[in-house]
Amino acid sequence: MKTARQLVTLLALLLLGLPLAAHAAKYQEIDTKGVKAMMDAGGVLVVNPLTPIEFADEHIAGSVNIPIERLKQGLPADKSKPIIFYCLGEKCVYSWRAAEDASDLGYTNLYAYRGGLPAWKVAGYPTAATEKLQEVKVPMISTEQLAAKLKSDDMVLVDINASEDADKFWVDNPKRMHIPLLVLDQQYKSIPKGKEIVIMCLKGQRGSTAARFLAAKGYKDVKVVEGGIQQWVLEGRPVKKK
Repeated sequence: MKTARQLVTLLALLLLGLPLAAHAAKYQEIDTKGVKAMMDAGGVLVVNPLTPIEFADEHIAGSVNIPIERLKQGLPADKSKPIIFYCLGEKCVYSWRAAEDASDLGYTNLYAYRGGLPAWKVAGYPTAATEKLQEVKVPMISTEQLAAKLKSDDMVLVDINASEDADKFWVDNPKRMHIPLLVLDQQYKSIPKGKEIVIMCLKGQRGSTAARFLAAKGYKDVKVVEGGIQQWVLEGRPVKKK
């Protein structure tokens, strides 16, 4: 008999961890050399399914930005066109999630490049940026520190997770604001200045982008939760979930 904590952990892993084993019917895995070869041959669409903020900061040269929430409106009419999805490396789930979503929309020639931008850069291939964020060191805090801050500190917890993820597990606290990273560039002004801002993302990876963006907008005290909501859930800390 599984304990409640084991069930929460299992749910978290299903939500935040690996793609379904049956992915082969929906898309193919591809490595850096394969992506470069297809781009050199032409006729392939390389898609970064992250947010405009992340794409503008840095992306594979020649790729386009179609956020995962907008695939239905942004993908080409030709559903047989080869499409490669990539994001921020092995821990970033949006490459294969976007490929699965595109498959569900009827696209048939799909690839997930899980090495993503980090592997592309290691190989020495070109990247581009349209609005580079300032390189600043973003302070990290542990989930234990966050739990203490939620009890006493005058702070704001900004949950930047996509609604699909945030609606499954979230920290139920009046100090939490949910502003998906997709719309942070439009809604950041609703975050009060003069308070400590703590960013909560999925795994602690995308939070630094949000923190750097807010720093550029004049927010002085911005931190990121290490490990994100995944770490919070795996430790058995209290959440609300649908």
